[in-house]
Amino acid sequence: MKKIVQRILHPARKLAAATRFISVNAPPLEQTIIYKAAHIIAAEKVEGDYLEFGVYSGGSFIYSYHVIKNVFEPHQRPQFAERTEKDAAEIKRIWEKMRFFAFDSFQGLPEPEGIDRESRDFAKGKYACTENTFRENLAKAGVALSKVVSVTGMFDKTCTEETIRKYGMKKASIIHVDCDLYASAKTALEFVKPLLTDGTIIIFDDWYCFRGNPNLGEQRAFNEWIATMPDWSFTEYQKEGPWSNSFIASRRNLS
Repeated sequence: MKKIVQRILHPARKLAAATRFISVNAPPLEQTIIYKAAHIIAAEKVEGDYLEFGVYSGGSFIYSYHVIKNVFEPHQRPQFAERTEKDAAEIKRIWEKMRFFAFDSFQGLPEPEGIDRESRDFAKGKYACTENTFRENLAKAGVALSKVVSVTGMFDKTCTEETIRKYGMKKASIIHVDCDLYASAKTALEFVKPLLTDGTIIIFDDWYCFRGNPNLGEQRAFNEWIATMPDWSFTEYQKEGPWSNSFIASRRNLS
C-alpha cells in the first residue's frame, strides 16, 4: 500500500481521511488483514503496541491507525455488545495504552546486498520520504500524533535493545513488516523477539515478492527466524491481495 491516491472504500467517517492514502488496488475493508487483525486483538484483548517497519509516506500506517481505532471505540463494536462493563473497560484501556511505532530511514531503501540483489524491483533510495512529510500526512489524515513514535534511521542502527529501553517497549500486538528486503526483514524480526505476546499478529506486506521464492526476501527472513524460536509457534492467518500474508504467534507452553 505505497501509492497515495484517492479512493473511498468504506462509508465510516472515521476512515474517510485514511482512504485517501490507500492504493487504488486495495481490497474492500472487510477483506484486509488489518481489519481482521484489529478485531482479533480487540476481542481477545491482546495488549501491545502497533509496530510498522517501512512506512514510506504513511499510507498503510494511516489506514491501520484508523481501522484499529474504529474497532476499539465502543460505538464501533456492535459485535462486542454482549461484553460486560469490565470487558469494555479493559478494551478501552488497551487502546489508550497502544502506541504506533513507525520505523523507517526516511531516506528510502538501503543498497541491496547479497541475495537481495536477486530482485530488480528494489533499489537504493526507492520509497524515500522525509519524516516531516510523513508526519504531515498523518496529521492531515486525522492521526493523533501523540500516539505516534517515529524511529528514524536504518534498521541496523535503530532496531536495538537501546530503542526498547528508550521507549519502554513491552509488547507488540500487531507487527507490520514492510521491509521488502531480506536483510531488513531479518533485522526487524530479531528486534521484535522480546516484544511478542501470545496472540501477536505479524503481517508481511511483501511475502510473495521475488516471485514467491521462499529462499529470498521476507519469506527467507521469517523461516530462518522461526527456526530460532522453539518456544513459539506461528499459525498462518490471512492473506491479502497478490503479495501479503500474516501469522499469529502463540506460546507453546502457557503454564
